[in-house]
Amino acid sequence: MSVTDKIRQTAEHYDDERWWRTIALPFLYEKAVLKPYYRYFEGDEGTAVMNEEWDTLVVLDACRFDTFRRALPGSGLSGTLKRKRSLGSNTPEFLRANFDGRTFRDTVYVTANPQVEVHTDDAFHAVVNVWESDWDETHNTVRPREMVRRTLEAAERYPDKRIIAHFIQPHYPFIGEFGQEHIGEQAGIELSRRMASGETAESDHWNVWDLLKQGHLREDVVRKAYRENLDLVLPHVRELGNELDGKTVVTADHGNLFGERLGPAGVRVYGHPEGIHAPDLVTVPWFELEWSNRRTVESGGSSERRPETAGDVSTRLKELGYL
Repeated sequence: MSVTDKIRQTAEHYDDERWWRTIALPFLYEKAVLKPYYRYFEGDEGTAVMNEEWDTLVVLDACRFDTFRRALPGSGLSGTLKRKRSLGSNTPEFLRANFDGRTFRDTVYVTANPQVEVHTDDAFHAVVNVWESDWDETHNTVRPREMVRRTLEAAERYPDKRIIAHFIQPHYPFIGEFGQEHIGEQAGIELSRRMASGETAESDHWNVWDLLKQGHLREDVVRKAYRENLDLVLPHVRELGNELDGKTVVTADHGNLFGERLGPAGVRVYGHPEGIHAPDLVTVPWFELEWSNRRTVESGGSSERRPETAGDVSTRLKELGYL
């Protein structure tokens, strides 16, 4: 939840001892203690993704390295797995650290995450906002199937550009059968969508990490739903890698915490708070899919801000089952 949400909740729960103990005080501890603590002991170095070798960069939002490694054998993906250190512990920090103040006219960013619209400013040749065109109203997110379709269209329209494909999963909301059955109604990414659309940035629901802190959800249930979200997206990543030319790398903008004890007080932390560069939060996968030929990339041309998604690739998309 945003700082605005926390302020609103403080007014609503100022006399609620449990809320102060499970939500407010941990939030203050993260901001006042953990951020400077990990900045001092861990530093802020990491991998600048634009300096790495790839033609398509698939970003899985909030994907832990260890969870990805365990899911890999059953995914059908072939390649080489490494671990990298992200420049951010949440999406806004990742975006600012990698793209702020620079331009990448050789790159098109295809995104299910509205934070790209909020935290980047004319950095890329084009941005394809899939959260605008293919929003799932039922679950308040973008499904991986739509990301594949839009990414293939972008690759057809911009054959001489690098492509970043930013999926939401395994980030909540948990859209698999287990997640829907055992967690049910939950915050999606509608808060980010409202921010990107210039609307009031308040969430209608508690997110799963605050529900965990308050004891309304069990940690093992959330872990299983999170893993299910990852298992749901990986077949689509495989399909995308099979269809695109060049070198494809799968990574994450940041990891996720499930109650690891952090800092001098050993307080349990959930989710992915900004600026806390704890190892489990900034260690991300860097999986290079097998490839033979690199794509020819050109950096020329002016920016195409918020283009209409085009590409006459309907026949191939129908063959793949995306239309």
